[in-house]
Amino acid sequence: MKIIYKGYFYSNEKDALEFAKEEFLKHFNISKNFLFFLHSVSKQESEKLNTHYFRKNFPADVLTIPLYRNIKEIYKLNEENNEVLGDLFINRQMIKNNALKYEKTMAEELQLVLIHGLLHLVGYSHENEDKLKIIENKILNKVWKNEK
Repeated sequence: MKIIYKGYFYSNEKDALEFAKEEFLKHFNISKNFLFFLHSVSKQESEKLNTHYFRKNFPADVLTIPLYRNIKEIYKLNEENNEVLGDLFINRQMIKNNALKYEKTMAEELQLVLIHGLLHLVGYSHENEDKLKIIENKILNKVWKNEK
């Protein structure tokens, strides 16, 4: 699975995001031909998107707009094709604030929102918060253990 970056990302951030993506892919067998767009957006744009897509009138650190309902639908796609799985929109200002608040580096906080967003991309939702958090923590523990 490929990340198509839209907006600015520093090279160390891209390295951290690619590393987290690879750990995510150890849990989900998604074709390397498939891709998603990772957009860096302002707080205002995040709020507009959240209002439009989810009827929530506030910004979010990450918003996921999947093209498929779940991983089963993704697994049915032809692995030889360059299939777009959806879009993730990250709000750098919120991520930076959260990094300071939770004493994480910017790269670690980006990894967290990437994994969270990717889980939404493959069908995990807040309707089953426990299941979402379990897999998210499992992946992040490996990401952060291997990076330090």
